Amino acid sequence: MNTLAAIVYSSGFQIDAFMAGLASQMKRQGLKLGGVVQHNGDDCGDGCHSMALEDLANGRRFPISEDRGAGASGCRLDVAGLAAAGGAVAAALTGNIDLVIVNKFGRQEQLGQGLRQEIAAAALSGLPVLIAVREDFVSAWREFAGDDWTPLPPEGRAVETWAADRLGVPA
Repeated sequence: MNTLAAIVYSSGFQIDAFMAGLASQMKRQGLKLGGVVQHNGDDCGDGCHSMALEDLANGRRFPISEDRGAGASGCRLDVAGLAAAGGAVAAALTGNIDLVIVNKFGRQEQLGQGLRQEIAAAALSGLPVLIAVREDFVSAWREFAGDDWTPLPPEGRAVETWAADRLGVPA
């Protein structure tokens, strides 16, 4: 039974809110989580000027967006903030947790950057790992992760069932 699962979602699906809600629900059920989920500010309708990753172990938030000014276009990702959040994922692997969640495998990870090393360490840890992968990044994800992972739909029940099977708890 593999311990790595990817929620495969389409462009336009609100994956960040889905992952944060899923993590919140799992915590209410008593699971000890490690890793990070993303929270977006109210300005995400026009390019996400304010994004932060939340450390699931302690609630600390790491800003991951740059304020590039009113006329700026293109990616606003602050790679320094992303690197700081990577420490939360790495720390999760040494703690007493049930499940590691990494918000997503995206463009930075496809390019060999972002949280790629932390995702690899989590996958090799033996702990159950849950991550989101947008459909257009699945090919890069497969190159990275191989075939030993479970694809999941972006549906709470499917994810909860997968996690419960790995943790030996009721779904």
